Amino acid sequence: MKTILIIINGISLPFHVIDYAIEKAKRESYRIFALFLKGTKEPPKGYVFSSDLGTTETWTSETDAIKDDEKIILENMKLVKEMVDNEKISYRSTLKTNATIDDIIEISKTAHLIVVDENFDEMSLLSDNKISLKDLKDKITIPIQLVRRNYNH
Repeated sequence: MKTILIIINGISLPFHVIDYAIEKAKRESYRIFALFLKGTKEPPKGYVFSSDLGTTETWTSETDAIKDDEKIILENMKLVKEMVDNEKISYRSTLKTNATIDDIIEISKTAHLIVVDENFDEMSLLSDNKISLKDLKDKITIPIQLVRRNYNH
């Protein structure tokens, strides 16, 4: 059976990518493997305006923020599993922290198609910014399907 590899980077869950992969898997008898990527640090914070200083009392430490983001990623993993399982499609997933392009090349060897958000390189919370869409396209020989946010099956 052929495999679709979905690559999800950071805490954002691109439902349009999941929907695309599920529809393709149902139509063409694929199984789905979801690779969740995360970094170990939050992206740098922007400039704080003086009018916002009152809200700084409620800010948490970077460690707490990372733990919260990791919980979100784990919840996303459960949600994707439920979405795929509901469609009776074979599914597995893994979470990699600070993956290298070589790690992704190795993981992708079992796939026949890679599906990613067309905006894969956009910074999101706890994303692994060492991997870019250009890296994927340049170094992986498996077809890569970019899915637009307005994908409508």
